[in-house]
Amino acid sequence: MDKKIIILHILFTTNNILYTITDLKGNTLFWASVGSNKIKNTKKITTTSIFLSIKRIKFFLNKSNVKYLFLKLKGFNKQKKIVLKYLKQFYSQIILVCEKTNLPHNGCKNRKIRRL
Repeated sequence: MDKKIIILHILFTTNNILYTITDLKGNTLFWASVGSNKIKNTKKITTTSIFLSIKRIKFFLNKSNVKYLFLKLKGFNKQKKIVLKYLKQFYSQIILVCEKTNLPHNGCKNRKIRRL
């Protein structure tokens, strides 16, 4: 690949943040999570653990000579703005930020039970 475009998927769960780097075909090149930092006796999702995991991602992007980055976010979390802020500081060539969170609309209305 001559242009080196990569997609960074970020999944926000209640207890963890998962990062997956794929190419345009969908093949996984690298993955990391906040829980893989092995910080003992603290919560998993803190600003320092987010900073460390994004630093690992930055190291991989610099090693693989990536020029452009697509960003796909999914899930609800309080730290979503912090993750975006750190990514913008570390990597300035972000082309697109795509939000893929599914919002529930409480489904279809059930039929009324007919009583005789």
